[in-house]
Amino acid sequence: MLYGDTSFPNLVLENRAFFFMSWANAAMKIVPHLSLYLCLEGIASMLYSSRLPDTATTSAPSIPESPTVGPSIKRSIVASASLRAFLRASESLQNSAQFLCRVHRVTIPMLLLITGGLVLGLHLSAQYGAVSGDIAKMESLCMQRMHPWFTSNFSCAVVRYNCYKEGVTSPSAEVLGWLERGAVRKIVFMHCSAFTMPPIIREFPSLMGVELWNTTLVEWGEEAAVSAELHPMMLFTLFVYVNLTDIPPGILQPPLPEQLTDLEFIHTNLTMIPESVVEPWNGIGIIYIEHSQISLFPSALMQLPVLSELSLIDNKIETVPDDAFLNGASSYFYNLALSKNPLRELPQARSTNFDVSYLALEFTLLTEVPAWIKANVWDAVSLGGSPLCHSGN
Repeated sequence: MLYGDTSFPNLVLENRAFFFMSWANAAMKIVPHLSLYLCLEGIASMLYSSRLPDTATTSAPSIPESPTVGPSIKRSIVASASLRAFLRASESLQNSAQFLCRVHRVTIPMLLLITGGLVLGLHLSAQYGAVSGDIAKMESLCMQRMHPWFTSNFSCAVVRYNCYKEGVTSPSAEVLGWLERGAVRKIVFMHCSAFTMPPIIREFPSLMGVELWNTTLVEWGEEAAVSAELHPMMLFTLFVYVNLTDIPPGILQPPLPEQLTDLEFIHTNLTMIPESVVEPWNGIGIIYIEHSQISLFPSALMQLPVLSELSLIDNKIETVPDDAFLNGASSYFYNLALSKNPLRELPQARSTNFDVSYLALEFTLLTEVPAWIKANVWDAVSLGGSPLCHSGN
C-alpha cells in the first residue's frame, strides 16, 4: 500500500480529512459534532417537558367573597389602570413574538434552501465544468482525478508521464502546464531515455512525492530543485531502475522540505555517496540504496542525525570502517540492512551510543560477528546464507 501510485496519496489525504491539521481545521470539523450534540440536548429537553404534569389546566378552588366592604374607589381606579397597561404590554409582546415566529419559519427554510442550492451548484460545476485543453490526453496521464471547487484547470492528484508512450525522450518544460497546481500530490516519470526534470515541478505546493522509474537521468538541476518553501508537504523521492552515477543537484539544495524523510535509490548505478549530502539531508530518516554499485561504505550517511533506517542491500561493500558506528550522529537505527554484500567483517570496536533493532546480514561473507552485536542489537540479527550460518556457529 505504501508504494502504490494512488493508495499512499489516498491514505495521507484520508487521514488529513479525519484528523485535525490546524486550529482552524479543528474549528471547522467540530461544528457537525457540536450541532449533533445540541440537537440531542433539544430532543432530551422536549421529552423531559412532555412528562411533566399539566398544572395549567387544574382549576383553583373558589374563594368565597368576603362579606366585608370592597376597597376604596381610589385604589380601584389605580388597579384598573395598571391592569389595562399590563394587557396592552402583553398584547404588544405577543404580536412581536408572533412576528418573529413567522420570520423564523420563513427565513430558516429559505436559508437552508439557498445554502443547499449553492453547494449543489458548486459541486456540479466542479464535477462537470468545462476544462480547456485536450481532455482525453489529460485523462490518459492522470491516475486519480480530483474535482475541487473554484478551479479552472484540470485537477489530478497522481500524474504518470510515460515518455515512451508519448514518443519523447524527456518531458518538455511546459508539459504539466495544464494541471491545477494545488491538486497534484504525486508525479511519476517513466521510460524516459534522456530525462531532464522540468522546472515546472517547483509550481506544485501540495506535491508529496516524485518517482523516476526505468529512466536515464541526464539532469535534475537547481532550476528544478525541491525546496522547503515551495514543497512544504513533500514526503519522499524514489529512483527505481534509474541510470544515474551521481546524486542529482535537485535534491541537494538546502533547505529541503521539512517533511521529506524518505529517499530511495533502487536498481541504480550509483558508485558512491559524497560528503556533500550531509548538510542538505540532515532531516532524512529513511535511506534505501539497494541493488546498486556502492563499493565503499557510505560513512557520510552515518552523520545524518535523524537517520533511523538504512538499507544497502545488494551492493559491493566488503568492509565497514572501524569508526563508522563509533562517530555516528544517529544513536538508534530501527533497521540496518547490509545483506547481499561481499562483506567480510564488521567493526570490532563497541559504541555505547549506537543501537539497532533489526540488523540484516543475510548472504554476506561473514565468518564471525563482533561481541557488541549481543549488546547493541535489540531484537534480531539475520545471517541466513552467510558462511557463519553454514558453519553452525
